[in-house]
Amino acid sequence: MRLRVLLFGPLAEIYGTREEWLDLGVAPTAADVYQHYRQRNPRIGELERSLHIAVNQAIVSASHPLAPDDEVALLPPVCGGSDAFGRDPDLIDLVETPLENHPWRKQLTAAAGSLGAITCFEGLVRQDPVNIGETSDPVTALAFDAYRPMAIAALRALAADARQRWRLQNIVMLHRLGTVPAGEVCVVVAVATGHREQAFAACKYLIDTLKATIPIWKKEITVSSSHWVEGVLLSPAKNP
Repeated sequence: MRLRVLLFGPLAEIYGTREEWLDLGVAPTAADVYQHYRQRNPRIGELERSLHIAVNQAIVSASHPLAPDDEVALLPPVCGGSDAFGRDPDLIDLVETPLENHPWRKQLTAAAGSLGAITCFEGLVRQDPVNIGETSDPVTALAFDAYRPMAIAALRALAADARQRWRLQNIVMLHRLGTVPAGEVCVVVAVATGHREQAFAACKYLIDTLKATIPIWKKEITVSSSHWVEGVLLSPAKNP
């Protein structure tokens, strides 16, 4: 059976590719894909406890059966679609250009109407490494990788969830991809609503959940080294 396999973040580096076709035997499961890559390079075992598999953009269990031409993505733990305003009131995107120059604030303000509060969070690439004991070098940049279609779908689901919790008029969630130098903005989350309490609560919920669950990975780059930062991918699915 032939399957399309996608690799992200540290896995793409381990196997030297982001995408390939894989031929497996009759009636394979998601676990068989994982075992194939484990046999090719045991380094994948370093991520074994937290690795997830997505089939056709949905995280599945190890026993999930596969069908011909399925899209299978191996997802390391996360580090923490391109649509503008129009019929959709939310601005959700993964971009490769500086967020400092993005017109999200003007769009959000113009769309906010008569509601009385806008709260935003802008996350910067800081020079302090995540694990200070591992290196004394300051961080010069972060490199971000993402499973774009799944990430966009997950961001939209997160926006819908936030709307169930609070009365929000507009939501902005933007994240940089590629290499982002220290000091530059790598993520923006903003909400427009009627009251500051709701705005603060919704903005915090969105950024906290985004960093914990959206399939985006980051690599710390210093003058002397680089390494992928492992997070925790929250999901009910079990690891293979």
